[in-house]
Amino acid sequence: MHKKKYFTLLPPFLLLTIILAFTLPSEKRFYAFFAIIAFWISYYAWIYIERKRKND
Repeated sequence: MHKKKYFTLLPPFLLLTIILAFTLPSEKRFYAFFAIIAFWISYYAWIYIERKRKND
């Protein structure tokens, strides 16, 4: 696991998820989980781009 990337991305996305969970109306709180999905997409995209640059 790429711990540095993980812990670099985790705080902003976790904060965003918490803020969205508390500020969105109750019927739209499930949108907060899209921030978690965006975290994992960003994490794996960062790893993919780094590996691609390393191979070139």
